[in-house]
Amino acid sequence: MKTVTKEGAPDTLDRVREMPKWVARYAHNRTLHVLANLGLFLLGWAVIAGSSTLASREGKAGNMVAAYAFATVALAASAFWVWLVATHRLERLSGALTGRLYGVEGTVVAAARPRGRSRADVVVVIGFLLCVTLSVAAGFAFETVSRHTVPIMAAYLVPFLLYVWARQGGRAAPFMLIWPGLLLIHGALAFAGVHPFSAEPNALSILVPTVGYGAIAALVSHVYSRVALRRLRNLARGTEDENTGGGRDA
Repeated sequence: MKTVTKEGAPDTLDRVREMPKWVARYAHNRTLHVLANLGLFLLGWAVIAGSSTLASREGKAGNMVAAYAFATVALAASAFWVWLVATHRLERLSGALTGRLYGVEGTVVAAARPRGRSRADVVVVIGFLLCVTLSVAAGFAFETVSRHTVPIMAAYLVPFLLYVWARQGGRAAPFMLIWPGLLLIHGALAFAGVHPFSAEPNALSILVPTVGYGAIAALVSHVYSRVALRRLRNLARGTEDENTGGGRDA
């Protein structure tokens, strides 16, 4: 009959002890859904920012009916986003996306203390959306605001991203902190007069910090999840091999 050798036992035990660490790392870094959420954010941002911009332009041109119409669209879109977050529908959508994107790999949840709904979440989201709408509108009304679009954007987007990250508790992906980190550096450089992309506020200078840096952080986290998953599979395979073939018949 087959028996496990004494020499193999300690290695097997080390593998078993190491597996929970890599399970946690894998679970924390499943971030493909973040890319999908960024797409939704980009759509919402385009509607809010675009309608706010058109409202400002039409107002300057004296077309007040059109200006009020576009302003209404911007406010309605902002209210819709508040509703999505306040009712946790956006969170449930994110969970459903995660299930679909990682369906082949099964289900795993990072250990974390569950957190209930908070009024602070609604207040933060409302404040964030107001900052987006007002900063875009002010950029067309005041030249100073227009010149410092990226630093102003970083001033409210970095705290918002940090709040969202902290709100997730133990489920937050560590690599997602790359997003506010890059945005903070970008904003500081722009404020100092060093513009990584363009000195003029345009789609490139706005979307790269808001969406591009988020995509970079999500991709880095996803790549690390692949590393963790491969390591986890190797540990499981090694443990199985040792348990089934660690010894020979005498």
